[in-house]
Amino acid sequence: MKIITLVENTVENEKCIAEHGLSIYIETEKHKLLPDTGQTDAVVKNAEVLNIDLPAVDTAILSHGHPVYRPIS
Repeated sequence: MKIITLVENTVENEKCIAEHGLSIYIETEKHKLLPDTGQTDAVVKNAEVLNIDLPAVDTAILSHGHPVYRPIS
């Protein structure tokens, strides 16, 4: 089993983006899982840096939503 943190409040790899929240990648012999995706596209950018093939994920699990903030005009 492989477990890799994609998004978190801190980063070990300075090429990755930190943000509030948590997204991890879990790979087993049978499945590639993505529990939560974070708030922005940081998960995509960090996956590229960490050589994680997101299109190969077979199950995404969204535990909760994040509001979209729009400026008031």
